[in-house]
Amino acid sequence: MTYRLVVFDFDGTLADSEASIMRSLELVAEDLGLSGIDRSNARKSIGLPLQRTIEMGLGLDPGRASGAVELYRKHYHEVAYGSTRLFPGVVETLDVLLKNNFLLAVASGKSTAGLNAMMEHLGIAERFCFVAGAQDVQRPKPAPDMVLKALTSLDVAPEECLVVGDTVHDIEMGQRAGAHTCAVTYGNNSAEELRRFNPTFMVDSLSDIQLFLQTIS
Repeated sequence: MTYRLVVFDFDGTLADSEASIMRSLELVAEDLGLSGIDRSNARKSIGLPLQRTIEMGLGLDPGRASGAVELYRKHYHEVAYGSTRLFPGVVETLDVLLKNNFLLAVASGKSTAGLNAMMEHLGIAERFCFVAGAQDVQRPKPAPDMVLKALTSLDVAPEECLVVGDTVHDIEMGQRAGAHTCAVTYGNNSAEELRRFNPTFMVDSLSDIQLFLQTIS
């Protein structure tokens, strides 16, 4: 199998952003007079649209959660830049893949503006030839829209694409686009949860991906 394009999820795959997401939810809970957050549900929602994360993390109905979206974004902007870090080996892995002529893309449930700003802040934006955030597609993950848009934009066939992510939403997105998938086990879903969705591959670190792709491509 020869791949030309690797599409990465962002939160939980490239960047360790769990602390900033949880802290932002805690601050929203304080503002709304809630007792706290459901961390387990919140982790399961990472990668889904922001309103859904708020619904699951705070136990709010859709109407109230919709009203809390801008409040969350304000708090996230306050805390995220100081607490979000790239996972070990990310920069090195991306550079090796670029050196071996892979096209690199990002497909994230984050707002488009927030995603681009964070990628710039972390110093990785210039390594990607395609970036899609929440405002760039009509249907969010696990719909295949982001991957399909990347395939069309870069003129790549689905079978030449590998989608890499840490949640079942990423794996389903890739599968529905007709691409191959790689689940990373260090993010927001457990290896057991990911295995149930039958990804093409599973790895325990991003460095494993570069070695694997160099071997088969």
